Amino acid sequence: MIGIKRSDQLGDIYSEEYLDFFKQTSIGIQLESIPKKVVYFTNHRSIKEAKTKPFKTEVVENPRYTIYVDTEKKYFEKLSTALTKNEFVYSPYLGHAYCPASIFDVIELDAKVVDFKDVYTKCVVLDESETIDPNFILKMISKDESSLMIERHIHHFFNDEKFDGRVLKHWIPINNSIYKIERESPRKLSKFYKIGEHSVCMY
Repeated sequence: MIGIKRSDQLGDIYSEEYLDFFKQTSIGIQLESIPKKVVYFTNHRSIKEAKTKPFKTEVVENPRYTIYVDTEKKYFEKLSTALTKNEFVYSPYLGHAYCPASIFDVIELDAKVVDFKDVYTKCVVLDESETIDPNFILKMISKDESSLMIERHIHHFFNDEKFDGRVLKHWIPINNSIYKIERESPRKLSKFYKIGEHSVCMY
């Protein structure tokens, strides 16, 4: 949205500015809508004549999220200006360019890092076990009638100054569910920030 290009060089996927922005920025996500997936099949993937068998495509119907962003000052000012004025270098979208996104209710918050003890959250929690730390422990307890999804996605991060990516589990509370982090190991890739009554996992 603020015009940070990936790369203009052949063979390089990410530019130095893109990598610096990535290193200085973390996000937290809270799902605000009930997930509804739509599946359809099409062989029209471009303007060219279709010559392949139908391709399965999945999209989420009318998703809504609260997205928390923490970044360093120079990027924060650019992002804040773009969001408040609703002026973007590249239009926001969700996953694919044919899924445009609308952004509203932009506010600035004060938050501080907290320990996992007595943390209650409604947000996506990054599970740093498996491909990162086999000894990592995460135990979440539901409050009242709660429900969640567990999905695996590639999480990109810097490993000793090297840009890396691993498939990690993401615990996603749904239906406004609240979960308590009862037990977990020290985190390497994420932190919890206290915002209001609940905490947000930023990664």
